[in-house]
Amino acid sequence: MLGIKTGQRVIELVETDSTNSYAARLMHLEVPEDGTVIMAGFQKAGRGQRGSGWESEPGKNLLISYILYPNFLKIADQFILNQTISLAVHEFIKKSTSASTAIKWPNDIIAGTGKISGILIENSIRSNQIMHSIVGIGININQLIFETYHPPAQSLSMIENRVFSLKSCLTELNTCIDKWYNLLRINNFRKINEDYLNALYLRNIPSRFEHNGQQFTGTIKGITPEGKLHLITEDGTSQLYLTKEIKYLL
Repeated sequence: MLGIKTGQRVIELVETDSTNSYAARLMHLEVPEDGTVIMAGFQKAGRGQRGSGWESEPGKNLLISYILYPNFLKIADQFILNQTISLAVHEFIKKSTSASTAIKWPNDIIAGTGKISGILIENSIRSNQIMHSIVGIGININQLIFETYHPPAQSLSMIENRVFSLKSCLTELNTCIDKWYNLLRINNFRKINEDYLNALYLRNIPSRFEHNGQQFTGTIKGITPEGKLHLITEDGTSQLYLTKEIKYLL
């Protein structure tokens, strides 16, 4: 196996503000080994994309952050790290459930009819390279009721009607992270791009979106190397959107 072995060091917390914030504070005190995992039973201020919160009952779900050092990547290649981690989480969920799964751009995972996982990656940049990354991942495992999400969120337990071991789930997720991250290390960008595209939610299916308060129908065709969403609108116009510029209407 090339590169790191994720999860060799696991820091388990009963509670914290967010695992990403804890990881950031830790990095001011020491240089944690590559692949260090921060795992919390509960987050008082869990964070998602677009500054959103993350709903999770104590002790029910995977709330983790990985500390990685992808300094072999240039700034222009930041998004492929998102793709890599998304593929790893997608693979873990696909192995764990019989439901259909997909990656919702840029880095949420859909299982069955709802969101089951979200990813928040925070990169530290110096010159033209990524020096380190804090990869926050929330995966709904055993929670059965979600109050704040629309459409309603999913969990592995809701889909499979059984209780999962969080530590076993973390071990399996670490294996998936290793696989995809090591493909990234050897610059296998082609496979990562192809597999991400093949797993992309609503790809080639006309769907409703909102941009600047205006609703429209468009069809997802792909993703640019910079991570922009490529849509074709109803009138045949090709459009590119950044993460915060467009909203899915489901």
